[in-house]
Amino acid sequence: MSHGLLRWALIPIGLIIFAVGVGFIILARRELARHGQPTDPGKPTREIVKSGVFSTSRNPLYLGIVFLVAGLGLVLNSWWIIIFLVPEIILCHIVLIFPEERYLNSTFGEAYKAYRLSVYRWLGRK
Repeated sequence: MSHGLLRWALIPIGLIIFAVGVGFIILARRELARHGQPTDPGKPTREIVKSGVFSTSRNPLYLGIVFLVAGLGLVLNSWWIIIFLVPEIILCHIVLIFPEERYLNSTFGEAYKAYRLSVYRWLGRK
């Protein structure tokens, strides 16, 4: 990856990004627990959680993992970790996110559509 001064500058940046990822994961898990919802993507859900971190990301757990892995790549000085993050994100969409969105759409219909139209998949409000 990089050497010298740049390498040492990337460590604190990576730690911050890693910490942001951990924060997203903790906040998302807490919000799901507060609503009595499972964190396992294979388990059924009874409601759309739109509060807390879910008000700015429809997938804060996956977003947290992306930040965590990217931060780890910087801390460990490994471009390979960051390069492999791209196919991991694509695979996450195919294997997890798209099926979850189909499930939520078929289960909650207009309520999920309204949520989807107000909050971006990864980060931000529309």
